[in-house]
Amino acid sequence: TLDFYWDPTFAAVRVTSPYDDASMGGFVEMGTDLIPMNTLKGAIHWRRDKHWEQGINYNALGEFLVTDPIKQLSEETLSFAVENTIHATRNFDVVTGISYDMNDVTRADGTLQPLPELDKWNWQAAAIYSYSRDGKVHADVSSRTRFPTLFDRYSSRFGGRTEEPGLDAERATNYEIGVSDTFFSTLHVSSAVFYSDIENLILTANSAANGNSSFVVYNADGEHRGFELSADWDATRTLRIGGNYTYLDRDIDFGSAAGSYTALDALGNPNIPGTITGQRAISNSQVEGTPTHEWFIYASWKATSKLTLTPSMEIASDRTVLVTSCASTLVSGPGPESGTTGGCGKPANPEPKPSYVDLGSYALLNFRADYDFTENFSAAVGVTNLLDQNYSLAEGFPQAGRQFYATARAKF
Repeated sequence: TLDFYWDPTFAAVRVTSPYDDASMGGFVEMGTDLIPMNTLKGAIHWRRDKHWEQGINYNALGEFLVTDPIKQLSEETLSFAVENTIHATRNFDVVTGISYDMNDVTRADGTLQPLPELDKWNWQAAAIYSYSRDGKVHADVSSRTRFPTLFDRYSSRFGGRTEEPGLDAERATNYEIGVSDTFFSTLHVSSAVFYSDIENLILTANSAANGNSSFVVYNADGEHRGFELSADWDATRTLRIGGNYTYLDRDIDFGSAAGSYTALDALGNPNIPGTITGQRAISNSQVEGTPTHEWFIYASWKATSKLTLTPSMEIASDRTVLVTSCASTLVSGPGPESGTTGGCGKPANPEPKPSYVDLGSYALLNFRADYDFTENFSAAVGVTNLLDQNYSLAEGFPQAGRQFYATARAKF
């Protein structure tokens, strides 16, 4: 349940919005080595997602006013995939694969538009060469799609945007080259360089219709590039030290999306010409939600033949996010050409800029202890965010503090 209040004192609730979500699915995978020098695999995946929501409204005194109708959404996703590995030589493999994916919205209360149906082909190819017993180099290319979710299609962002059931799937063409090897029999190192060319990127951009306004851009193109590096070192017979680092640079062409921007009417039909204000705001949108640098560092000490102690640290650099609060001084208006005040009733800004803020970097210390009672039964206890750091991945939604957990595993 999500509760909204009339003011920061939380004296009277404005809207109570209960939600209920459920997912179910299954898969079948199969494979064979009967074909000489080939490993053939196939898979079928199916998933159904359901969403239920309702709004219960109150006046400024906290007295009940009206209950909104129940809204239900549901979708199904089905995928058929085949992958074949050709063992061309003892040291050289060629992997190819293809899949056919379908996504259908089966229910969408409150909309007059047709229920979307999407189907896409995906493919991949890779070459893997083992130049020594432990050394491998690989190169791969793939073209994959991501279907829009029910949230992408139907969430109005609490009135900040119009539903867009007709969103197309985004497609990424990915390229990667990597190498891995073991040195001095104790140091294992791997690295990879990657690049992705993305079309029809699904993401949130600011339209500056008001201070809380945002909508899903469905025709922005972009590029992702970066590299990964990991190392694991057996310092002694009982101590392993390791970690990994990822660098990610994202570049989104918001300008092209702004140039073709067309506003939607109340029914979601694209028949209202886009405004200059909206185009300016989209052009000023920024890439949000991901850090440029990420590290993970750990040390695993086998204290006894049965007990293993593992402290670790997660580190991430700053990330940019969209501010959605009218209380923010960053919120700006739609511009003087509209003849109105700015977003949230604030003065108009001749060059409307979306409201962004940097969340700050963080470093989380974790600890885990594993105990092997037998070969077939083990248990572990641990704590995450040991120093109880206050950090966020999205503006206004702080992450959990110190958490304790326990797990057990049995093999049959």
